[in-house]
Amino acid sequence: MPKIEFFYWAECPSHERAYAILQEVMAVERIQAPVEIIEVKDEFEAERYQFYGSPTIHVDGVDIAPVPEDMAQPALTCRAYRRIDGRISPLPPRELIAAAFHRPSLAP
Repeated sequence: MPKIEFFYWAECPSHERAYAILQEVMAVERIQAPVEIIEVKDEFEAERYQFYGSPTIHVDGVDIAPVPEDMAQPALTCRAYRRIDGRISPLPPRELIAAAFHRPSLAP
């Protein structure tokens, strides 16, 4: 069972929809695992959780997306994701979430 963590910053409005998308992808992929929801409240927590903007999703401790090119370090900010067609979106693409569930596990 994968370990799923959903990180968000309350100031970013896209996190509620992103969580709904995560739940929809999990249903389609038949992933039945708890999701730990973590509110990131300050820069210290952003560093601790390797939080590169809201929302951020980790599966088995690994971010579902590459670190944004313009971010040198974790930070409290809204995150942008690149869609398959190249456009930018505040929501993680479904394909990116699904792919994270099919990566080889990093767990021993």
